[in-house]
Order: sequence, then C-alpha cells, then structure tokens
Amino acid sequence: MKQMKYLTLLLLAAISCQKLHKPELDDKNTLNGVKCYVYYNPENLKIYSTLDMPLSGDNVSQMGPVTSINYTFPADEQKYNAQTLKSCRLEASIPPTASLVELDASGNELGKGIGGLRDLAGKTVYFKVVAANGEARRYQIRFRLN
Repeated sequence: MKQMKYLTLLLLAAISCQKLHKPELDDKNTLNGVKCYVYYNPENLKIYSTLDMPLSGDNVSQMGPVTSINYTFPADEQKYNAQTLKSCRLEASIPPTASLVELDASGNELGKGIGGLRDLAGKTVYFKVVAANGEARRYQIRFRLN
C-alpha cells in the first residue's frame, strides 16, 4: 500500500513539473476578399446581386498604415443607382483566427463586423482586421457610382 502512495505522489510530481504548451498566436490579418450584396427591393430580400470586389491592381493603394480600396459599381443605372445602393450588405473574408472591427473616419472603433444593411452610394467604409496575436491592419473601401 505504501508503494502505491509513493508511486502516486511520484506520478503527480512528474506531471506538475511539465510546462504548459501554449500555441503561438497567429499573426494573419489580411483581407482575403470582399463581397457586396445589393438588395433592389427592401421588402423582398430575395432579389439581389452579388459583386466581388477586386483586391489587387489599380484600385488598391497603400496609404501609410491603411490599405485603400476604390470600388466603382458597374455601369447599370437600373441596378446600381443612389436608390438601390441604400440597401447593401458587405461580407469580408478574413483568416479564421482573425476578427474584423468597423471604424469611423477618425479610427475610433464602432463595433464588431461590417454586416447589416447600409447605404453605399458615395460612401467610405473603414475597418481593421485584427490577428489572434493583436496585430491589426487597417482598410478603407470607397464606393462610387459609375
């Protein structure tokens, strides 16, 4: 019986001496994609179009710590005009360990995510993507009518 107690104590001592292994926090904070949903009829949200925004090329520039994206809606006055763009929703693709925080023009936090219906006619949306380790990358998207 004494041997069992000593073995149990020895086992507990060995286990308690091990260091806890914490995984390294991910530093991925890139914006992988943005979609815009334009709802033509606010009473029937089944009628909409989906637009993928290009995140490379002439429409993207680096302004200091902010990545600026300029997006011009396609030239279709029936689908994309000041009235229809009052009911839009944005969807961002970010790394699975990151989070997205909406900002105002001064950089103050407004809240988590960029969901919900919003007016995008001539507007700019500001946000940051925050990695699991706390590193943040700021973005702004300017929307324009053609």
